[in-house]
Amino acid sequence: MFLGIALGVLGARLLDRRAPQKPPAQPTDVALREQNAALRQLQAVDREAQAMLRQQLADLSAQNGELSRRLALLRGVLAPDGQAPELGVADLLLSPQADGGRVGYRLLVAQVASPLADGKLTGRAELWILGELEGRPQEIRVAQLRLALQRLQTFSGTLVLPAGLRPQRLRVVLEPRGQAPLPFEFAWQELIAAGQPMTAATPLP
Repeated sequence: MFLGIALGVLGARLLDRRAPQKPPAQPTDVALREQNAALRQLQAVDREAQAMLRQQLADLSAQNGELSRRLALLRGVLAPDGQAPELGVADLLLSPQADGGRVGYRLLVAQVASPLADGKLTGRAELWILGELEGRPQEIRVAQLRLALQRLQTFSGTLVLPAGLRPQRLRVVLEPRGQAPLPFEFAWQELIAAGQPMTAATPLP
């Protein structure tokens, strides 16, 4: 029995000596792996930072374009070259709603006051939709607003479209108290496309 145990221990030692041993990792190998891992992390962070920077630049560019557009618009309204009307539509925005029968609107009315003018200009403004209903031309008033402004006045709300109406144009009629009405018309599709502001109002004769 003792002889068998001794032979077993001796054989195990011999096998352990014959088994190939994995050389211990050199310090330089460990350092290289850590450097590679750190480099990959830095590259990932750099990619995220570049993507974020590109998005921020795109947002700033869009904001700058919108601010430039509004500045030029207001400059033309408040300091006209003689061709702008004393009272007019400075900005108009339509935003379609999900149900299809309602459209949000934002209207900016501007007045270029004469040197003798003082106080507020009062009156009313009306919004009309011009289009077709069952094959017949229609002009439907969809909003009536109260004017009370010195320089600028903003209106916002929701237009309810009659069922089956195919809008073609939107008419804004400004009726200052004691003065002749001033109608402005806009192409509906240009107003509604992508919810973009439409500022090229054309006063009617």
